Amino acid sequence: MEKNVVEIIFSKICEELKRRLKGKHRDTNIAGVEIKLRRCAYNITLEELAKDICSISYLSKLENSQIKPNFLSLHDICQRLNIDDETIDVLMSLDKILINSVNAYFDKDVKKLTRYYESGKSLENYRYKLISLIYYIQTKEYEKATSIVNLLSKIVGTLSDIDLLIYALFYDILYFKELNAKDLYDQLKYLNKIALTNDSINYLIDIMKIKCLFIMNSPLLIKKTGELYTSLINIARFDIIDDIKYISALFFLFNNDLDEYEESYNSLKNKQYLKNLDLYKKILSNEEIHQKDLANVSDAAYLFGIAKLDKDKAKEMLNQSTLNYDDAIEFNDNIVEYLTLDDVEEKYNFIFLVALPSFKANKNKIVGKFFLDEIIKITSQTNKYKLLYQFQMEMI
Repeated sequence: MEKNVVEIIFSKICEELKRRLKGKHRDTNIAGVEIKLRRCAYNITLEELAKDICSISYLSKLENSQIKPNFLSLHDICQRLNIDDETIDVLMSLDKILINSVNAYFDKDVKKLTRYYESGKSLENYRYKLISLIYYIQTKEYEKATSIVNLLSKIVGTLSDIDLLIYALFYDILYFKELNAKDLYDQLKYLNKIALTNDSINYLIDIMKIKCLFIMNSPLLIKKTGELYTSLINIARFDIIDDIKYISALFFLFNNDLDEYEESYNSLKNKQYLKNLDLYKKILSNEEIHQKDLANVSDAAYLFGIAKLDKDKAKEMLNQSTLNYDDAIEFNDNIVEYLTLDDVEEKYNFIFLVALPSFKANKNKIVGKFFLDEIIKITSQTNKYKLLYQFQMEMI
């Protein structure tokens, strides 16, 4: 999806969230939504569907979420629309299945999420499409996820409160790297204000906020990660604690706070995270990289490393869309491309023509910090201060 379209839909979601926060809530009867979709697909009139089952007025109110369905009449209506008993059961419990899908995503339980996705495949309503969106993000089928996002963006105002919240959250997860981190952080605070008791949703919001703080290069990250550690320890989610500690270690490393970095590094259990950090530390310190340094690292870290060892291969890999670095908050293709350069003049021109305009557009301050450090090194060799001044002004 084009960046301006991503931002337009994001703004639309923000406006709807603000409206809901003013008390204009919406609770939708998803059975009525499904019935209306099926009836229209079969070109059946309200009168034809209601005949011998219920009044036309009752059916119209049911389809427009003005009343809750009577199970007996709902069963007869669904049978006339060729919806079998098993699908009716799924339809009636779709609110629970949606929440369970969020829980499965948080738990990284692909089997459970797949089961929920498969259970409603014959349904057309937007709540099932939300379950599909979560499933496609989990399985990295981003084109399918994007098609659902586009479809749901047209009916944002009709979504129930819980559906809107989940749509907003997974929209943010899908387009995390394409959105301005500050705007995204502010929207996530809106999500916090919508009262919920579901722990998985709240944890996912908090994790996203920490990722935003990393991109913003904000010192607030230290406080927020500490708060989240405590919550995650209480539920014994040590795998997610490692994810958060990894973000902290990256933050300290990119900011050259080596004492805090060592503390975060030593508390990590995930071996791949440790290997990644070893490699990044060498790259940032301009140490020589060897092939063995790339063993057992993530795709994102491997690409950073290969940029120092095999520049042509790194450029080729940058053009591939199958690499698994979508979730890597530290990945930035501008940094990778920059690492393939040796000549000082080339580096200067790249920062001026590519890195600076990109930074102006997305304000990724952790990336900005990397390039600012590089400009300082280049300035000491070339005495070109104009670019240094420009970047410093943008960083403020």
